[in-house]
This record gives sequence, structure tokens and C-alpha cells, in this order.
Amino acid sequence: MAMDKQDKQKKKKDDWDPGITIAPMNGDELPKYRRMAYLNRKKKPTKEEREQEKNKYSKEDRRAIIRGGFLAMLPYLGIGLLAFAIAGVIIWLWLA
Repeated sequence: MAMDKQDKQKKKKDDWDPGITIAPMNGDELPKYRRMAYLNRKKKPTKEEREQEKNKYSKEDRRAIIRGGFLAMLPYLGIGLLAFAIAGVIIWLWLA
């Protein structure tokens, strides 16, 4: 009786699914430039590797790195705000 259930489960397939592979998706169908990127990409780091990378710097060092990044972006922020202010003044003078 157990054999009958297994046989029925094996034989039971959807009508539209013949169970064959039409196109293998192993990367050979990609263009050459995409295939190289597909084959040479790095594997996702493990959780232990991510923790080691996270703990490479102390908390103060990480804060200093973030602060330095923001300070490096500060002149560009000022230039952008100045450009919007100049555009606003020009529009105000034009419409006034």
C-alpha cells in the first residue's frame, strides 16, 4: 500500500509541466562581457567575516571616519544651497 502512494505521488504532475529543462541557466547564454562579470563576482561574505570587518575599527575611529566624510561633503552642500538661493533671488526679481 505504501508503494501505491509513492507511485501516485511520482506520477502526479501538472499537465503543463513535462519536467524537462528548455534552457540551462548556467551563464553560458550570457554575452561575453556579462559572462565575465557573472563568473568573476565575489561570493557574499559570511557572517563571521562581516563581524570581523565591522570590528576592525574602534567606535571612535568609525565616528571620525563618518565625521570626515560629512566634512568633505560640506563645501558641496554649501555650493548647492548658494545656487538655490541665487536662483530664488533671480526668480523673485523676475516676478516682482
